[in-house]
Amino acid sequence: MIKVLGVLFLAIIVTGAALTYKRWEGQPPDVAFSRDFKALGRTPDVAVTVQDAGTGLKQVTIRLKQKDQDVVLADETLEKGTPAKTYDVGKLIVEKHKPADGPASLNISVVDHSLRSFLRGNRADVTREFTFDARPPAVEVLEGQHYINQGGSECVVYRVSADAEKSGVQVGSRFFPGFPVSGSPDKNLRFALFALQYDWPADSPLKVVAADAAGNEATAGFWSKVFPKNFRSRDIPLDDKFIQKAVPEILGHTPEIKDQGDPVKTFVEINNNLRRKNHETITKLAAQSPGQFLWNGAFLQLSNSQVESFFADRRTYVYQGKPVDRQDHVGFDLSVVEHNPIEAANDGKVLLAEYFGIYGNTVLIDHGAGLISLYGHLSEIGVKPGQMVKKKEIIGKSGATGLAAGDHLHFGLFLHGVPVNPTEWWDEKWIKDHVLSRFGK
Repeated sequence: MIKVLGVLFLAIIVTGAALTYKRWEGQPPDVAFSRDFKALGRTPDVAVTVQDAGTGLKQVTIRLKQKDQDVVLADETLEKGTPAKTYDVGKLIVEKHKPADGPASLNISVVDHSLRSFLRGNRADVTREFTFDARPPAVEVLEGQHYINQGGSECVVYRVSADAEKSGVQVGSRFFPGFPVSGSPDKNLRFALFALQYDWPADSPLKVVAADAAGNEATAGFWSKVFPKNFRSRDIPLDDKFIQKAVPEILGHTPEIKDQGDPVKTFVEINNNLRRKNHETITKLAAQSPGQFLWNGAFLQLSNSQVESFFADRRTYVYQGKPVDRQDHVGFDLSVVEHNPIEAANDGKVLLAEYFGIYGNTVLIDHGAGLISLYGHLSEIGVKPGQMVKKKEIIGKSGATGLAAGDHLHFGLFLHGVPVNPTEWWDEKWIKDHVLSRFGK
């Protein structure tokens, strides 16, 4: 009988272990902040995510300590099986605490549903020391009148306090970063090239902004006048010959674009989504641009070239009498003769030299401070990424690769990814009046 009871008891233990073994896992919950921070400001921007892939979250407590204050920001028992939860710590601080300048700490305590530690579960305790700083940096725009063409560029010079970590010009929702003025004895002097994109409202708000490590932000306005512009609208007829030439070529070089099963639909996919992807790549590359001018003097229009298409032409693509797509042409189409040598428009560093989506064989040159020139549809490329080039240096030959119906150069200028009108940068007087004069040159 005792033997039978022993076997039965052992069977119960084995069965219980089999049913609960997952709940004996020993991995503590994970705690991750949305960003690294050493300081928080008046409107803290930080969140924390807690998660437990094993038995799930049971209890979460978030505390803020500063001087003699110990504030519970969150104390929550979670439903069984909750794998993860995110807390907006910045919002909780604003709601439940009045921070004062000085050191503070956040403590995140998390317990899971494990049966470990005498049924108390696995526990994670994370403490982050930081400083509250509620004082915004100072920013002052140097005097000057700023005349801006819709689709054009401008430059502003300003001064920030030493605690400013990031500054630049905000145009609507777009930010154009500022850089130290090279050679200036004033270490807090900054400049920023910025643009008003051709299809943005002429009354888009313009301001200089500066932010410190704690996220405090200061703004300053400046005198400006915007000149609205009207751009051409054109119909672009599509025929089967062009589609059968361009579409397979681009698909062969761009595996991320899928054949839509119909040549015209695939053309629209290329003309629309691939165009957008190409421009997003230019924006990302601009983030690598050094904060100084690599160019020297006015930019060069391709020698002896004729203009075929203008900047910001608004194109309607028509196939068999019906509109199939609408896109804007953000550059100039320039032609001379077939396979004409293509010159660098100004000094700079080659960022890209390869087949590049709608632009076919392409060279991108970085001229510093976020200004990038594009040379598209080339038949040959004569430079490599990383190579420094001089104005008028031959970088390739014209062609008809990508979305090009005939041999020509597509030339474009982008400022931090925003297409800008090259005619300004081709004009030496415009450069002096709108850029160099800001530095007293």
